Amino acid sequence: MEALDHLLAPLAVGPVELPCRIASTSHQTTLVADHLPTDDFVAYQAARAAGGAGLIVMEAVAVAPSGLLTAHTLAGYFDSTAAGYRRIAAAVRPHGTKLFVQLFHGGREVISSAPRAEVVSASARPSQRFQTEPRALRTEEVEELVDAYGRCAAIAAAAGLDGIEVTGAHGYLLEQFFDPELNDREDRYGDPAAFATEVLAAVRAAAPGLALGLRLSADSAAARAIAPRVVGLVDFLHLAIGHSATFARSTGIAPPPPTPRNAVAELTGPFRLGVPLLATTRIVDPVEADALIAAGTADAVGMTRALITDPDLPRKARAGQVDSVVRCIGCNACIAHYHAETPIRCAQNPRAGRELTLPPPGAGGAAGTGRSSAPGPGEGRRVVVVGAGPAGLAAAAEAGAAGDEVIVLERAERSGGQTRLAGAAPAHEELARTLAANYETLLARADVDVRLGTEADVETITALRPDLVVLATGARPYATAPDLGEVPVLGAWDVLAGGRPSGRVLVADWGGEPTGLDTAELLASEGHQVTLVTAAPMPGFSVHQYARHQYLTRLERAGVALASGLELDSAAGAEVHCRSIFAPERKTAIPADAVVLALGRVPEDALSAALRAAAIPHRTAGDCRSPRGLEEAILEGTLAARPVPA
Repeated sequence: MEALDHLLAPLAVGPVELPCRIASTSHQTTLVADHLPTDDFVAYQAARAAGGAGLIVMEAVAVAPSGLLTAHTLAGYFDSTAAGYRRIAAAVRPHGTKLFVQLFHGGREVISSAPRAEVVSASARPSQRFQTEPRALRTEEVEELVDAYGRCAAIAAAAGLDGIEVTGAHGYLLEQFFDPELNDREDRYGDPAAFATEVLAAVRAAAPGLALGLRLSADSAAARAIAPRVVGLVDFLHLAIGHSATFARSTGIAPPPPTPRNAVAELTGPFRLGVPLLATTRIVDPVEADALIAAGTADAVGMTRALITDPDLPRKARAGQVDSVVRCIGCNACIAHYHAETPIRCAQNPRAGRELTLPPPGAGGAAGTGRSSAPGPGEGRRVVVVGAGPAGLAAAAEAGAAGDEVIVLERAERSGGQTRLAGAAPAHEELARTLAANYETLLARADVDVRLGTEADVETITALRPDLVVLATGARPYATAPDLGEVPVLGAWDVLAGGRPSGRVLVADWGGEPTGLDTAELLASEGHQVTLVTAAPMPGFSVHQYARHQYLTRLERAGVALASGLELDSAAGAEVHCRSIFAPERKTAIPADAVVLALGRVPEDALSAALRAAAIPHRTAGDCRSPRGLEEAILEGTLAARPVPA
């Protein structure tokens, strides 16, 4: 068992000592109402503190109305924010966790809908990703913003927080001043260091007893240049990667696999300037994190997504139970919710953001009621789960953790369902492997009986005499397509399972979803000439933007031809004809020796109908209800295994 002595050692950061070197770094939760933290926000942070995090840097708070990134950004400039800080501190402090806040101004980076407020920056430079076109701040407005940082720092200090982090990362306002490509000012703020220096001095003066840090993007040349000029003003530097303003670089802010783990590690060297260094970006494994600190790569690590998945990671590490940590699978459901302006969620951990309404197994009945129907958890329930995909595994884990006897029936010879298939492709290999390992551990600890290669029917289920039946029978491909004559046709699932077409391949995708992307990438990696044709306005249309941008980068570099807004029509010889979804009379001929269909899914719900006909009560979860995604499958599996109110 790994000792993790480096990761779990205390660390002095200015006037503050962190009890360990695991940090939950600033990330937006959307658990915010009227720019103030909600009860759910307090509970969310309290769960990470109870789990043993050494440091929580609360999500970014705007220093002025012009700095609000979204409608759900905290307002650090409200006097009433101090009361919110105190509530959070009261929930966090008993666990020994230190509590910082990040002071933020997005500048030209603003996510909003009409009517949009005016957008300001160091200079008038349009921003590609959010299509903002700012005006340059006047000198007196810059000075007012410096004062605003100081005022927000004073509010944080008065509320009893332990530290303040000023963000100059990801191309937000500070970087818009210190990046020469974004600053053509002729006043004193034309000096790249001027604004950052004045901001840090104002924060220090307003909150002299608090730790003070600066967050920078480690992959930014401008950040590398500015760091030596401002490092003497701070107690720590915090490094991440990524830039908000461009489609390609924004992915680095929260990169999904196949971005390598510990992606920030090779970039920290230039920032080793004499103050403690906190490093963040895809650091998800405690053993690897300990090794980074031991090697001097960083002094502390941001394990934010890892702590969203398992808030108890630090506590488990300290207890020598690293193997019981539920690992982040890198699906980015967390940040996808933020971009959708909905409360934070985690596909693997359905309790993230639901701490007040979804208690742990055995902590009561239906969420918030404390009441359950008999027999309850640990009272002799026998639970039969049909299907060992994500929904079924989640149901089994939930029931098993509550002390129930659980039997899982899976007709395939391996568990994992559609995630196992997706794991054949680069984008989902880590997700599938990690998810499988997580559930292997969870089910083994609960002594769940998993019966592979076992077909379930009404008689089989009835013979087991269950108290609860959960059906998680998944989905199958929708395969209806036009007649393509002599052109060979395969399903995308067949390819992911090992089947291969010959010659030039056209992958026909119905809605810009991952299966078509995965199939095209897998075939291209093996040397096939691939054209990906999607009926959506763009490839990956339904995929979260960070994953989509990475897919497009890899597919472009692999030589995959991309065509959007087209659907299959017919075939003649070695040509497949596609028609425009907007102007169907317009046809495009694409050379192809084979076609791979990725046309969506339909529910596998026949067993549910049979059980209803036999008057056998049961619950359904996941794609057999209607095909959706991993998050819905795990949430519904979890809920299906829980008792219902009496």
